[in-house]
Amino acid sequence: MKRALTSILAALPLLLGSALLSASVRAQEEVGNTFVYTNNNANPNTVTGFSVGPSGTLTMLPGTPVLTGGGGFGTFFASNTATATMRKNFLYVSNSGTNDISAFKIDTSTGALMAVSGSPFATGGSGGVPGVPSGVSLAVTPNGRFLYAGNEGSGNISEFSIGSNGALTAVSGSPFNLGGAPDGIKVTPNGKFLGVALPFLNSVAMLKIGSDGALTPAPGSPFPQGGAGAASYVDMSCNSEQLFASLFNTTINNTQVAVSTIGHNGALIPITGSPFTFSGGDSSVGVLTPDNQWLFVSNQSTSTITSLDVESNGSLTQVNGSPFTDSTAIDPNGMATNREGTLLYAANGSNSVTGFSIDSNGALSSVPLSPFITGGAGFLRSLTVFPANQVEGEGDENGDDGHKGHFEFEGESKCGAHGEMEFEEGDPGGQKMEGSVDSMTVIGNTAMMSGSGTLLDGTPVQYTAVVLGNLPLIGANQFAISWITLTGSVFNLTGSVFKTSGALTNGYIAVHP
Repeated sequence: MKRALTSILAALPLLLGSALLSASVRAQEEVGNTFVYTNNNANPNTVTGFSVGPSGTLTMLPGTPVLTGGGGFGTFFASNTATATMRKNFLYVSNSGTNDISAFKIDTSTGALMAVSGSPFATGGSGGVPGVPSGVSLAVTPNGRFLYAGNEGSGNISEFSIGSNGALTAVSGSPFNLGGAPDGIKVTPNGKFLGVALPFLNSVAMLKIGSDGALTPAPGSPFPQGGAGAASYVDMSCNSEQLFASLFNTTINNTQVAVSTIGHNGALIPITGSPFTFSGGDSSVGVLTPDNQWLFVSNQSTSTITSLDVESNGSLTQVNGSPFTDSTAIDPNGMATNREGTLLYAANGSNSVTGFSIDSNGALSSVPLSPFITGGAGFLRSLTVFPANQVEGEGDENGDDGHKGHFEFEGESKCGAHGEMEFEEGDPGGQKMEGSVDSMTVIGNTAMMSGSGTLLDGTPVQYTAVVLGNLPLIGANQFAISWITLTGSVFNLTGSVFKTSGALTNGYIAVHP
């Protein structure tokens, strides 16, 4: 077994041939394309796209703002929902005024958006009515199979499966009744639970995600968060063991965050000292950096960002100099970081995006030319950043053995390696493997992943995959995979050649160091 695995690892330099290696050398310092997308909450609603420059500056993409086909409210209200989210190379944007979800496919080289057939998709719930604090919040499972929409007006969660073309299909029994109005929602990184902020109950509901995408409450759900605020947004640690809930309250001039451990059954247990109170203002949206070292909380009433140092047990301490002023913008709300965890972007009610550099001590400093105007006509509340994962991809390739294969994968290594890998040959009798990402190494625009998995017949395997990404031309990016059974049988390795390797015929691969 060890000798077989050693043979595979030794073969990796030859795996993709001289074309891959030369491309890797040329792109060793390439980070890959990064884009920021905003939900402008206009009526009719629009999305603005930006490309991210080396220093974090944003340049508006040609052709944006683009119409979503739905409508937002076009005015400010207190909801803090995250209304734009990512599923690999698909962007989903909620339209609170028309109670539907717009889907776009992202050109990963240019950032251009193309509407998915059938978009927008009705939620089956209600985001609310103009003048009432309400909205539609979105969350996607890490494996990209299911999307959830929190309908604040009707107090339920719409459940959708995601097709290979990005289209949404309602899960049987959807929507799921919460018994309270949802605000910010998010799926745990392990894909097991959906966390839902319930501001009018100052609680967080924890819902177990079934294999079919259906939701069931965790024992004891919902869970009170304490403090003087209203739970408005949730984020989870990358190991899925801690939950951070921002507590919104405009009557007190401070920032509050409740922190809980997440039990194996989804139950929340407050840690000692929770909720934590800091100077800043009200607490709107709180987001973690990919390595979970810092938590940033937006304060609408004071137009500032509170920066918090996260200890291993979830305890929080305020960073020196925090809160940081949101430049000339007003009412910061939804936020997101890039995958390197070096940049933070905040959506502002002034229809602009503020960019911050994240210093090594957690301090924030505005990037050049910030803030950046969206060109939208509504009241901006949320944004998202592509790519959603450090390493991700989906597409088809022609293997050197003449077999065609389809792959999907996503992986993170900032907080311990985790992710998923899937590969399937379309030929009759072709092989299929599904597994976890247990180890990952990234050098430049090349990543090597390995982990355990199972074949279609249930046979356990250990796999190794290597990908080359970030190149704009179809055929330039490369994918390769091989695996070993417990009996030592090696799949698709002949001498030093991985037979399941080949150039992409469609799809994309994004690799961020």
